[in-house]
Amino acid sequence: MRSLVKTGPDVTDTFVVDREIPEVRTGEVLLKVEACGLCGSDIHAWRSDLGYEWVIPPVCLGHEFSGTIVSAAPDVSGWAAGDRAVVVSIQGCLDCAECAVGRTQRCLTRRVIGLSYDGGMSEFVRVSAAYLVRVPVGMSAELGAAVEPLSVAAHGVLTVGGVVSGQKVVVTGAGFVGICCALIARDAGADVTLIGAPRDSASRLPAAAALGLRTLTTDEGGWGEPDVWVEASGAAAALAMAIEQTRSGGRVSAVGMFTTAPTANLNLLVRREIELHGSYASVLHDYTLVIDLLAAGRLPVESLLEKYSLEDGVEALTAAADARTLKPILIPGG
Repeated sequence: MRSLVKTGPDVTDTFVVDREIPEVRTGEVLLKVEACGLCGSDIHAWRSDLGYEWVIPPVCLGHEFSGTIVSAAPDVSGWAAGDRAVVVSIQGCLDCAECAVGRTQRCLTRRVIGLSYDGGMSEFVRVSAAYLVRVPVGMSAELGAAVEPLSVAAHGVLTVGGVVSGQKVVVTGAGFVGICCALIARDAGADVTLIGAPRDSASRLPAAAALGLRTLTTDEGGWGEPDVWVEASGAAAALAMAIEQTRSGGRVSAVGMFTTAPTANLNLLVRREIELHGSYASVLHDYTLVIDLLAAGRLPVESLLEKYSLEDGVEALTAAADARTLKPILIPGG
């Protein structure tokens, strides 16, 4: 089988190579990958950025993927060859207190498929059946690959952000997850503004505006004091702005991972009784929610997806790192 593998620490160490198709072990299924999304975590791992030292080569990247089951271990029940599925990307031990209540992404021994071990930028991948989520027959492979980042957005907006109908919501960050956050908040009935950097005026904000979202840049102003601010850019200045401009008694949901330590005015947080919540990844409930929303046609993200063949995987990584594409989707055999 063909797989995109990070074989060493440098960007020149990532290649599409031939590998043996893995054999399933206890509790596992073999998935034929139909589509695999590429995100910021893949770029960080590819470049061996600070904070990604734990990604040990060789490893096949990719944690946003959909596919069809080819075979299952004898002890696996509820799944059979021909079933279509996506995979919960951050996987816990299933034995600790956090896993027991469904917060597997908080497990202290959690692992990330495509970073901790081989993932979905491959023709086939071996996965734990415990972390499979069923995909409707009629859903495209590309939309299936978008489920994981959409689930991250749903977790930040709904599970952590608590957004409800009638609220005023600001989302900072005009990348794919930020746009997904804005779409999910709008679907919940909120009055939403998506804010991007001035450089996002070239392509990202127009792509969001084409979906009917209200968009502004950070140098324009005019978004007022929202009830909920969802920070999806990972920019320290954006978090500081969120704390300064969210209404008193409001909530800030931090979805993006920060590359530099934020220096926000925490006295404002205290005096204005603003709730600041971290939102990390997603859990099973978030996956099933966004699959239902996608199946109902309520999250129109198709225009944001750009297909690449698996053989062009390094080019897709480069294009994403250079912000020349919003959401690359690798198609094995495509």
